[in-house]
Amino acid sequence: MESFNLLEERKVCYELPDFKFFPVNADVLYALGLDYPITEKVNQELIAGSEWYKALFDNKRLTPNKQYEEVTTDVNQELEIHNYTGICPTNVLEVSPSVGSCAVGCQYCLVTDGKHVKGIQVYTNYPQRLANSLERNKDKTLYYYFSPKTEAFSEPHLFNGLAHDILRTFIAHYEKHPESRVRIFVATKGGPKQLSIRHKGESIFDLMAKIASKIQVNGSIGIMPPYLRNILEPNAASIAERLETLQICRELGIWSESVLCQPLFLPYLTKENIENYIQQLAGAGVKNIKPEFFTAEIKNIVLVSQYIHHYDPDKVVEFFRPYLHESNLSHIKQRARLAPDRETCVEKLSMIREIAFQHGVTLSVCNWVKKELSSVAEWVKTVDKESASNGYRCLGYQTKLFSAESQGNSLPMTK
Repeated sequence: MESFNLLEERKVCYELPDFKFFPVNADVLYALGLDYPITEKVNQELIAGSEWYKALFDNKRLTPNKQYEEVTTDVNQELEIHNYTGICPTNVLEVSPSVGSCAVGCQYCLVTDGKHVKGIQVYTNYPQRLANSLERNKDKTLYYYFSPKTEAFSEPHLFNGLAHDILRTFIAHYEKHPESRVRIFVATKGGPKQLSIRHKGESIFDLMAKIASKIQVNGSIGIMPPYLRNILEPNAASIAERLETLQICRELGIWSESVLCQPLFLPYLTKENIENYIQQLAGAGVKNIKPEFFTAEIKNIVLVSQYIHHYDPDKVVEFFRPYLHESNLSHIKQRARLAPDRETCVEKLSMIREIAFQHGVTLSVCNWVKKELSSVAEWVKTVDKESASNGYRCLGYQTKLFSAESQGNSLPMTK
């Protein structure tokens, strides 16, 4: 078992001044102004979620331990296809060099559902598994997504050189197969501190620069106030640092003009907040965003509500209202992850689209979201028309990356 120190660490949820546990149930929400009845099943899930949260809080299991275990994986096993909803593109394979919790410790995590009880296990031989997969798929047009299930550049991947070796595996692959059709999609909450960590004399930036024409780096930045972000993303880089990472990548000739705009917490999607967010991104050179509303099991919705109640108690009902109505309980994206009601999503998506358009920023939208929301508003089917014409699809995959390399081009370097 190895220990790691965090490059970024803010005050964690256990240390919030004057924090008080908020037991959630139907009667509490009615008293706060919820204006529709909750089924008994949902009420029991709210109660169970409250008890679950309190147990995690009392035992300090809301954030991961600062240790990881080194294990091995089957190097001959193919990587998992990234297809959560059954209608995602199937030409994407996941690069996930660790399992269990993630060192960033996001409280809303869609992989652990906010539960960081499982220890971090790092696959020391993962580069060989990746190399085998690349060899099998070199003639296929597909993305390798690093990483949908953990932070690509978290400390357990950096200080032992695993993240570096994964990039070196891609470099070696392209040296052996210059005409390989595979490309790399990176999503990260990392800042320059993380990507500047050196292993064998090379930083993450150094290694990505060697394959700039074959890699895309997307930031991951949701819309929420800083005080909530510091609790819900305790070990992530700041927005300014994440945007600086994208700017450095562009200077290296890497496609890095798109951001995963998730999660979206509905009470904070005001015109003012969206305007400030889009303006900040556009000012840093971002040209495309992929918005996604917070989807979660009811118990994880309860978990997040603890901090909304602490900071903004007047927003608690607004947070819960789009999820719990009986007519919305079938609006499930994955596993038991509830999405907000379709009408509210359409309203907020329209607002985001309008403000983004004013700043020259386009929207990429998940196929599942388009399918679900187009039943309310027909225009959602073509909400990503402008982004698609610029090469961005779904998560913000840049399809021009595939055609560009055939002509020996990459993103023009900026100064």
